[in-house]
Amino acid sequence: MNDYPVNPKPESAGMNRSLIIGGAILAVVVVVIIVLAIIYPGFREALRDFSIIILALFQLIGAVVMALVAIALLYAVRAIDKSTRLTLVPKLEELSTKLDDVLANTKSVTADVKKSTAAVTTTVSIISEEIVGPAIKLSGYISGLKAVSTLITQRIAPKTTPKPTEKPTDD
Repeated sequence: MNDYPVNPKPESAGMNRSLIIGGAILAVVVVVIIVLAIIYPGFREALRDFSIIILALFQLIGAVVMALVAIALLYAVRAIDKSTRLTLVPKLEELSTKLDDVLANTKSVTADVKKSTAAVTTTVSIISEEIVGPAIKLSGYISGLKAVSTLITQRIAPKTTPKPTEKPTDD
């Protein structure tokens, strides 16, 4: 009905089995080499020469691989440099040009704001000196004349006596 196995093996079980088999083969090879080295004295010299050849071969392979890695690294650096010169540098120059334009516009706006501020300051000082100052003085004179006229009219006007029907008010 279903395609799933009834008792699935964990993945580590297969790996453990492979490790055990590999370890056993390595142990057998080491025992065989030790036995041959003890039985045949010329086998030791041959094994030594064979080991030197194998080590030299691995060193040669390592040197070739390192040279290939160095060449690949050099190629990658050149590709990055070429990509940078073709794409990044023009974009940075374009950005720099736009930024210079923005700074120039900002400087002109700042100069216009300074001129406008100076004009407003001048206008305010002229208005306060030429219009507001005299208006305040005139308002002061008019208030003084009102006060004087009120004082004069109160002294000249006779006090009226209350009529008998009216109640006297305490002022």
